[in-house]
Amino acid sequence: MSTIAPIAKKQLWTSSILSGLPALFLLFDAVGKFAKPAVVVEATVKLGYPEHLIMPIGAVLLVCTIIYLIPRTAVLGAILLTGYLGGAVNTHVRMGGGWFPILFPVLIGALLWGGLYWRERRLHAVIPLTTKVGAVSGKAFWSSWALSLLPMPLLFLSAYFKLSNAPQAMEGFIKYGYPQQSLLVIGIVEVLCTVLYLIPRTAVLGAILLTGYLGGAASTHIRVGEPFFIPILFGVLLWGGLYLRDERLRVHLPLRR
Repeated sequence: MSTIAPIAKKQLWTSSILSGLPALFLLFDAVGKFAKPAVVVEATVKLGYPEHLIMPIGAVLLVCTIIYLIPRTAVLGAILLTGYLGGAVNTHVRMGGGWFPILFPVLIGALLWGGLYWRERRLHAVIPLTTKVGAVSGKAFWSSWALSLLPMPLLFLSAYFKLSNAPQAMEGFIKYGYPQQSLLVIGIVEVLCTVLYLIPRTAVLGAILLTGYLGGAASTHIRVGEPFFIPILFGVLLWGGLYLRDERLRVHLPLRR
């Protein structure tokens, strides 16, 4: 079994800063949702979320951030926070608030993953480009692809509707309050993330990006009081398929050895 050389103290401090700064921001955000000062309530309602969802959203954010801060569950926490931050991106796209509020959650996510990548060398084998995966049993191989491919038809169909300006997509965008000009961009993002996932050497990167996308879809349904389990189920299937066919992910998920 290969051993992982210890990282230099300077590298460890750099990674801790990269991880710690966004984590502190997210903890502060979660505490603000529990305290519910007037400015938080006003901002949340302005973004289209009912007031009664503020504390549940804060609880989800707090739990995901704590999971990220525990070394043995840090990768799982990063995945969960990616979904949460995808919801934040989605919200600001819908509001048309400009590039900074849209890209700020992306920056937070990049810092969270960057800190992990900097100090956890075993992640280098799977992100952003995987090396050749070791052989797995035929049963595990086919089971993994069965899980992975289940969401694919709906993801590609959803992207097709957006790219073709289909009436179904237009009606949905109007219903959920998105600007019409974002329809094409979201469709392109959906296709690119899905294609990255289907390419074995970029599958983990694609899964991370799709997690953010699906987090945005879940946040949309939560905001309007609709069932939101389908995007979450898709995310579980995507990661479950990878987990079955790539032993290296089992080092990180759900508990890091």
